[in-house]
Amino acid sequence: NYVWFVDLFFAGIIGVGLYWHFSGRVWCRFACPLAALMNIYGRFSRFRIFSEKEKCISCNVCTSVCHQGIDVMNFANRGLAMADPQCVRCSACIGSCPTGVLSFGALSGDGKEVRLDRLEAKSPALAVER
Repeated sequence: NYVWFVDLFFAGIIGVGLYWHFSGRVWCRFACPLAALMNIYGRFSRFRIFSEKEKCISCNVCTSVCHQGIDVMNFANRGLAMADPQCVRCSACIGSCPTGVLSFGALSGDGKEVRLDRLEAKSPALAVER
């Protein structure tokens, strides 16, 4: 019994260590079936988050608010569309960008970008009327 207790104890320590090593989203990244479906959608979807390289001030706010741990600023600095399959298009990076660098859009059949939404994305909030 003691051997099993020690094994479980060390497995727990290793598990907690790995959890923080992978930025706290181990279940979401490696085991969640919904995340797998969203990953497939991300790979084959025409919808992307586009960036305007000239407007980026490299403040790193977009990367710090990304729930998936994606380096959004790297895509923005290069002027590329968000091509990371882990991106679930939650718009956290778009809403937090102080200069409006990021926007939603789609790729046309010939690979050109078509901007769909130039409106500022906001986080969902409850409206309270008085």
